[in-house]
Amino acid sequence: MRMPTGRRWASLVTDWMWRCLLCCLLGFFAGPGSRAAGDSSQYEWTDVSRIVAIGDVHGSYDKLVTLLKGTGVVNDALAWDGGPAHLVFIGDLIDRGPQELAVLDLVRRVEEEAPAAGGRVHVLLGNHEVMNLVRDLRYVPEEGFRDFASAESNKDRTKAWQRFRTGMASPTVPLGEVKAAFDQRYPPGYFARIRAFAPEGEYGSWILRHPAVIKINNVVFLHGGLTDTVAALGLEVINQQVTDGIVEFVANMDRLEGSVAGPADFKGIYGTALALVEKGGRDARTEAARNLRRLYGSLAFSPTGPLWYRGNSLENERVERASLDRALTALDARAIVVAHTPTGSGRITSRFKGQIVRADVGMAYGREPLALVIEADDFEVFDPKIAASAPPIVEQPQGEGWSRFGEQLTDAQLETFLRQAEVVSCTVVHKLDRSADVCDLEGEGPELRAVFLKVDEAPEPRQPAGAAFRTYRHEIAAYRLDRLLGLDLVPVTVERSIEGVPGSIQVFPEGAVDLTLLETYDQMHLLDGLEEEIAAAGIFSTLLAVEERHNAGWMFLPQDRRLAMADSTKAFPTSVESGPDLPDPCGPLDPELELGLRSLSRQQVAGAIGILLSTQQIDALLLRRDRILEVCDVPVPQSGE
Repeated sequence: MRMPTGRRWASLVTDWMWRCLLCCLLGFFAGPGSRAAGDSSQYEWTDVSRIVAIGDVHGSYDKLVTLLKGTGVVNDALAWDGGPAHLVFIGDLIDRGPQELAVLDLVRRVEEEAPAAGGRVHVLLGNHEVMNLVRDLRYVPEEGFRDFASAESNKDRTKAWQRFRTGMASPTVPLGEVKAAFDQRYPPGYFARIRAFAPEGEYGSWILRHPAVIKINNVVFLHGGLTDTVAALGLEVINQQVTDGIVEFVANMDRLEGSVAGPADFKGIYGTALALVEKGGRDARTEAARNLRRLYGSLAFSPTGPLWYRGNSLENERVERASLDRALTALDARAIVVAHTPTGSGRITSRFKGQIVRADVGMAYGREPLALVIEADDFEVFDPKIAASAPPIVEQPQGEGWSRFGEQLTDAQLETFLRQAEVVSCTVVHKLDRSADVCDLEGEGPELRAVFLKVDEAPEPRQPAGAAFRTYRHEIAAYRLDRLLGLDLVPVTVERSIEGVPGSIQVFPEGAVDLTLLETYDQMHLLDGLEEEIAAAGIFSTLLAVEERHNAGWMFLPQDRRLAMADSTKAFPTSVESGPDLPDPCGPLDPELELGLRSLSRQQVAGAIGILLSTQQIDALLLRRDRILEVCDVPVPQSGE
């Protein structure tokens, strides 16, 4: 797919500016209760009698309908019935949940209906809306592609397949297997969805019309959170910079699309951009790449930007208090309502003596829906289950704990951060017979925790021939091999020295639960539905022939419903038979995993991890790969497509 360039972009930007002006004029003349007569901001309203605010819907259509009916803003026919009330959607209408289009279409309709009754519907940008605009589709559910399958053109799909086939061409991989992997990575509807959520698409253009932050009755609403630095910019500048950053980002993505092998999604384009920047040069492609890297630090994408910041929700009040006070003063606000970060209790809560209200209850994770209702100075939580309201639950001031790194950071960005960030402190942590340093790192913007391993043991003389020995280099090799296969099981890991001691440093997955704990507390049912990922992890573990990991190095991330894998220091033996047995059954293999295994060449493996492993270790790795394919492979019919 080609994104608009040149004159087309100029036309789009001009159209967007006129829409903003029109929205401003319509808002000014919308009638009583919409905005104070002397208010010059198109993002500020006063004297609103009733506000209903709903956090991250994430495609949960039935729950949304329950809230809208229960709060009386729509009737049984789902038509606007809220009179002069203002309804605020605090971002993330899409991704994760199965009924995204039903949610979007309902919200778009009531947004049009409300002004006739003197009311208004505010749709705020969430990080997931922005991710879809820039073709980052990591969290789109199966239904999110299937809904667009009938709208997908054969031309788009055929063109994408030709590019993918060319990029993955290999004499050792049958064409049918390449096609199966393509269909899995880009399911029917994938390319139609990209078109629909592009800045000029049906849904993308609608999303771009909306702001990131607004203020109603001196209460600020936004998706992520506010630092004092961002708040000092003011509502107008914040919203302008967010929109401009998205528009410019996509324009530069378009300029790099032809440089990506295969269909150009966010990951492919941004990875290409980072490689071009590192290589240097003065051509147009490198200029676009530099622009992308610069824009990735702008308000629309920054971990401290209004769509991503979690400090208001999770930071200790003693730490966050001064910044919050400055933010409220800068915007002349009495409170801030945020979403983005699900509350630990699954209830709408308040912090900082009511100055922060957290409205994301985790509807997408199976929790019950709740809505925040504000009338006069009263904040109430409407619970449709009991058809009653109560004040928000007051959180303890210490916060729920967090890691200030943006989940939107790419592997390349995290690798750079791990190598360059300041090490603030390290604490030795023991688990079973292992020990490691868990270190707090600080950089420009994000902060995170990482695990530093410095073990580097030579093979013991009495070890059996070909047995694995323990070294931090194996952890790095496991990460690189994981990414070659496209599994994303191993957290980002790089080599680094701390206080002169070399080792590996790996992102610490916040909120992860070891499988040993799930077993101990009889909670293994939480892994239901992850059978394919568990099988892939087992095959990868066999490929590495990692010894002594057991379940201690397998982790479950409940919020993301995925697995992570660490502790591969004792892996990569020179014996083919070492390590864990294959899962039973181990086939049929996932098409993408099978393609990745078949595509592994000696040159490719040596280029990625040759500096970390010996020739004998690589030989054994490839022989184990052959055994996996022999035992687990189910033949895929040849295809001439």
